Amino acid sequence: MISPLRQVQVKDLQPGRTYLIQEKRPEYMHLKFKGTFVKNDYPPQPHYTTMTHFSNVIGRGNHSQSDVRLQEAYWNYYEADARIRAWTTFVLREITGDPSFTCNG
Repeated sequence: MISPLRQVQVKDLQPGRTYLIQEKRPEYMHLKFKGTFVKNDYPPQPHYTTMTHFSNVIGRGNHSQSDVRLQEAYWNYYEADARIRAWTTFVLREITGDPSFTCNG
């Protein structure tokens, strides 16, 4: 089965949308958050990294932070509507009888 999570590249993050955020490094994969994207702070030099800026960030145990800036090199970003999309795809596969049906909307 295809993962319901759809990864979003840093350049494609849209202000005002909510994203799931997960650490890339295996030893920190347990670090997961959900937050509203504000903006990217692009580096002044090519050898620096882009900083992503999120507000209303909620982590495990409903711990919240109002403002978080992350180095994009260490984080993956996913669309926060993945569960809804996965459920819609499942239901439409049941209705159509087509196990390869995918929901792109």
